[in-house]
Amino acid sequence: MKVYDHAFNENEWFVIISIIVMNLAIWFAPKIFSKLESFGYYIFGIYIGLFYDHTLSIKPWDYYDVNDNSSYQFIDFLSYVMYGPYGYFFLYFYVKWNIKRLKIIPYILLWSSFSMAMEWVGLKVGLFHFDKGYKMYWSFPIYLFSQSLIIIFYQLSINSKKSGHEINGKSKKTQL
Repeated sequence: MKVYDHAFNENEWFVIISIIVMNLAIWFAPKIFSKLESFGYYIFGIYIGLFYDHTLSIKPWDYYDVNDNSSYQFIDFLSYVMYGPYGYFFLYFYVKWNIKRLKIIPYILLWSSFSMAMEWVGLKVGLFHFDKGYKMYWSFPIYLFSQSLIIIFYQLSINSKKSGHEINGKSKKTQL
């Protein structure tokens, strides 16, 4: 086991402050999704962070560690929860700003760049510890893919919602 730090310091505060500030932002932002949709998009953000961190930071690759040491700690769990609001706001602004067609490409590029900036901050405060030659820019295609995936997920859910609840402008309940 590798130990990078023994103190409660910048990396833990970064996680805690991010969770608090971003969740307060969700709380105070005008609601544009149902509670179930909001929860789904929030969980999707957590899942993506958890999936990629556990894919890239465990054997056989083991490219980086999260937080103070190479073992799993409670603050690691919280760092995955931290991804939830970012996933939520990615879709929130996508919908609020009515991003469509070719505007999706710069939108994803902008958010992937923002994600890289947040990863850089995480690296500087000791949230991430790269190993075995991992370079931060390797994360950029992961952000591009993940953010494209959440837009596809959103579009599929919207299409499913439209086809499942409406037939020719009338709800299924009124036709039964």
